[in-house]
Amino acid sequence: MRVTRGVKDLGTNAGATGSHIIECEDGERYAVKFAGRSKAAINEFVGQILAKEAGLPVPDSALVHLSGELVATSADMRYRSIAPGLHPGTVLVPNAFDLDRWQELSSRTAASLENPDALPGSICHDNWILTVDRDRADNHLVQAADGRFRYFMLDFTHGFAGPLWTADSLEQAGYLRILVPVHPLVASSVAGQASFERTLARIESISDSRIEEAVHSIPPAWGISDEEIECLVDFLELRRGLLRGVLTSNLSSFSDSVL
Repeated sequence: MRVTRGVKDLGTNAGATGSHIIECEDGERYAVKFAGRSKAAINEFVGQILAKEAGLPVPDSALVHLSGELVATSADMRYRSIAPGLHPGTVLVPNAFDLDRWQELSSRTAASLENPDALPGSICHDNWILTVDRDRADNHLVQAADGRFRYFMLDFTHGFAGPLWTADSLEQAGYLRILVPVHPLVASSVAGQASFERTLARIESISDSRIEEAVHSIPPAWGISDEEIECLVDFLELRRGLLRGVLTSNLSSFSDSVL
């Protein structure tokens, strides 16, 4: 993941993780989530990389370097003892709104998505990394541009069964065979096993070495231990092998388009 330098703090962003909008030297504005006591930053970093590997639409991302001087300009960052250094950032998507608003718009008009296959594809990814809060509308974005609409996945902080995971909890969660929560509109996009096939095949083709590379590239300053790194690799490789069976055995859950 590329690195850019933060130049101006524009304040807190909406959301439970307390991210900030940071203007950076590359001219972009990023929603930056802070590395700290939980593993939210680790989850965001790994989830973003693997979603891109799976061919899913995610906003551009970068590691944003926050200087001590920039942290000092924010009372909130000072209060939370945010450490200078690298933090995961996601480029703000212009002209975007959440999935509930899209559901209202599409029900009233003939509007359609340019990438509808990404909806069932997101279910594949979320059941691979066990994202436990994807039923929320604000974990999805639809971008309106020139009369066209495009879906994006957003927010991976609650992957791996949540940002407080440990090596022990991750080992136990790896064998979970029930589906994680999904937004009803996303569930309604599933029309049989074929809906998953494109993304599922991409995930199954991701090599062990690529998974290991992604996990081992987590910045050491974020406090992840060697044991946790190896457990995270094992979890992802195990879940990749189980994923097709999990989706197939739970296919009837989508019959009413609600989970």
